[in-house]
Amino acid sequence: MKHSYDFMNKDNLIEKIQELFDSKFIDKTARLTKFVQRTSKLKGFNFFMLCVFDAKNESTTSIEDLTRELQKDNIFIRKQSLQDRFNSYSSCFMKKMIEHALSKKLLLEKEKIKCQFNRIIINDSTSFQLPESYHNNYKGCGGSSSIAGLKMHYCYNLLSQEIIDINVGHGAVPDSLYPLQDLQRNDLRIEDLGYFKINKFKQIKEVGAYFLSRFRFHINVSVVDNGIIKPLDLLKVIRRMSYGEIKSINVQIGEKEKFATRLVIEKLPKKVADEKRRKLKLYKKQKQRTFTKELLIFCDVNTFVTNCNQEQLPTHLIRQCYSLRWQVEIIFKSWKTHFKIDKVRQMKIERFECFHYGCLMLIILSTHLLRYCRHLNYKKFQLETSELKFFKLIVSMKQLIKASVRKSRNKLTEFLDNILAIAEKTCIKEQRLNRLQPLKIIRFLN
Repeated sequence: MKHSYDFMNKDNLIEKIQELFDSKFIDKTARLTKFVQRTSKLKGFNFFMLCVFDAKNESTTSIEDLTRELQKDNIFIRKQSLQDRFNSYSSCFMKKMIEHALSKKLLLEKEKIKCQFNRIIINDSTSFQLPESYHNNYKGCGGSSSIAGLKMHYCYNLLSQEIIDINVGHGAVPDSLYPLQDLQRNDLRIEDLGYFKINKFKQIKEVGAYFLSRFRFHINVSVVDNGIIKPLDLLKVIRRMSYGEIKSINVQIGEKEKFATRLVIEKLPKKVADEKRRKLKLYKKQKQRTFTKELLIFCDVNTFVTNCNQEQLPTHLIRQCYSLRWQVEIIFKSWKTHFKIDKVRQMKIERFECFHYGCLMLIILSTHLLRYCRHLNYKKFQLETSELKFFKLIVSMKQLIKASVRKSRNKLTEFLDNILAIAEKTCIKEQRLNRLQPLKIIRFLN
């Protein structure tokens, strides 16, 4: 069955933006979280706007800079008084506002992007180092990295750009422990190797959804031959393959409880395989880990597992379909390049948390705007919108956004029209030679 995808109209977008920046709700949340406990010059709304739009102007933003911003709203507060407001209550307040923002789902209108899957869910994580003094709250990986680190999991629907989840936690927690989010029938879930877990594949299959993942080298692989389960020697299969050859094999993976799946193996050109080996050796050296000769041989191939059959996901399209996952890397690059989310200097940890949640709030707002802009550019010109270019535009105009969300609906509508007019001229994704854009790959899956 083909599915048509929905997109928000302008009125709904404006309504949701106003809900995200509703001063009454924000002040109420500030009281519920005990950030505001008595009459104060600094209300929850003012503090929230400060963290969202002013805290990450530069990584060196000082308390004095923030007090000057508050003075623009006729709020005169001493530096030490503002510093004291960064505490466990303020962290809780900002975190609650993020949870509220993520809970807001947007109504959508019909758009003619068709795909055999209900949604294409991309899930990945990005991490960065923090000052070592934060290690009790945010444990890092250690080794050549800092002992303090933060990891963010991001789960979203590639077809509509809708955010499903943003999770903030310790940098040392393995990706495989991140739980599946919002399982729905007939979804295709594409995840990186770090999330590889057979039990998760079982859960996805049980609800009638599909997965596509890279394959872990050390996992046991078997085949059924005349009703008898026999181990499959992957290295032997790889050695016998010629460069460019692709094999699709129905296998069972796992040691004790076998799980039936489809294994796809693609033999890489020697130059590509050698580069994979070089990167593997460098990575193992940095992490102070050893590697086996067999693992080096495994660099000769790309390997994937999926429960999609040949008709749903033809063998020759497996790698192209998996490449859709790289869209999340572009998003992470935007977060770090334009929103400076990974730029953290030594400061009070509660202040860092408030700044971080404020930055996430701006990212959530920007993603809503991106969804609408993406829809319009595709509808008008059959062209895709560049996430990097669009987020750069948003950051350059964030003080105008700050002013607009505080004014009337008409002013917000006027600003929205302005930013979309600029985006359709300056934020179109460029077509690269010999590289398919995501929506073209999705069309091949029909």
